[in-house]
Amino acid sequence: MKKLFENVNKSNMAIIAVLALIVLIIAVEVYGVTHIQLKTQDATVSTAYEKITCDAIIVRDEQAVSNNASGVTVSCLSNGGKARVGGNVAMVFSDSAQASDYAKLTESKEQLEYYENLQAQTVGVSADLETVKKDIEQKIISYADSIADFDCAETADDLNSVLVRRQLVIGESVDLQSHISSINDSINQYGSVKPNSYITTDVSGVFYNFTDGYENLVDYKKAEETTVDEFKNNLQILKDNTSKQEGSNLGKLITGYDWYIQALVDSESVQDMKNGSNVEVALSDNQSVKLKATIVTGAEPEPGQEETLLVLRCNVMNDVVAKLRTAKIEIRRNTYEGIKVPADALHVVDGKKGVYVLIASQVKFREAEVIYSTDDYVMLKYEPDNEDAVHLYDKIITQGKDLENGKVYT
Repeated sequence: MKKLFENVNKSNMAIIAVLALIVLIIAVEVYGVTHIQLKTQDATVSTAYEKITCDAIIVRDEQAVSNNASGVTVSCLSNGGKARVGGNVAMVFSDSAQASDYAKLTESKEQLEYYENLQAQTVGVSADLETVKKDIEQKIISYADSIADFDCAETADDLNSVLVRRQLVIGESVDLQSHISSINDSINQYGSVKPNSYITTDVSGVFYNFTDGYENLVDYKKAEETTVDEFKNNLQILKDNTSKQEGSNLGKLITGYDWYIQALVDSESVQDMKNGSNVEVALSDNQSVKLKATIVTGAEPEPGQEETLLVLRCNVMNDVVAKLRTAKIEIRRNTYEGIKVPADALHVVDGKKGVYVLIASQVKFREAEVIYSTDDYVMLKYEPDNEDAVHLYDKIITQGKDLENGKVYT
């Protein structure tokens, strides 16, 4: 009997524990519904785009530069360098040691030219410090811009030169002659080194020191005539990465000024677009790369056509673009600038759209005009001259319960 009583007690305790747990869960849920934490975000001006996101294939007028020479081959051109018909594309050396010595000689000559030019600029220098400071500021801006364009070598030298001028103006000693003497010693050491032969090109173009084997995947001359099925097949080839490059290449020459972006999109997404119109294209994984492009074809599909192949023409070329063969892109049709807030932060009060803001612990409703919206967010028109509109750095309420104009939160 005692054992049976103990078993009953244990069963009752288990039931009580389960019931207590259920009550606790219900209490937590009720508290979560009735006590919603107030959340805000600062009102700031931002940019949003009405865009189409899609896969793209890049088509350029390009050809690989073959390397059939024996020995060590070194390019004469840096990426983006221009090659002319009959011009040298690469140098051929007997071994890596000879190539290394020639590289040191070339670097020394470039340094000598730089320091001699710098010395000529600083001879008899006379300038006030304020002028030099302004020049430094301008050079810094130019240097920053060139970094964005992936070509900063020249602007870096310009910035260094003006910094040396500043040292001279404030009375610091700058010994350029010792640098020049040291460089001349290096030139004398490697002065007799030269290539055994050269590789030339029979076409002119812009050189890049890489290939991917897909230079002829799409016929450049027929890029505007590619069908949807052909695009899908080409895209699958690129995804499968079935390229088999034969032999070795020095790189490639891009011989055409214009190049194409092919992108497959739903026909509905181009209803307000026309062939010949301009759009902005950005890389989805690197939105610092923005390209201006013109729609050549595909923006006016036939009735009933579910998909259309947009072909865009562009003429901006840099190291990043030159490496692209396929990419996820954003085709930006329209740009909106305003105050971006989550869609749930938008309310309708007395038939007027707006947001609630928190000012000194008090809720205030501010009317706002929606200029663009998605399922996730809305863009509100920024009206700095309208006292009743949303102000910069207002605390916009993005989450709260029973919000109403004039309510105080403590």
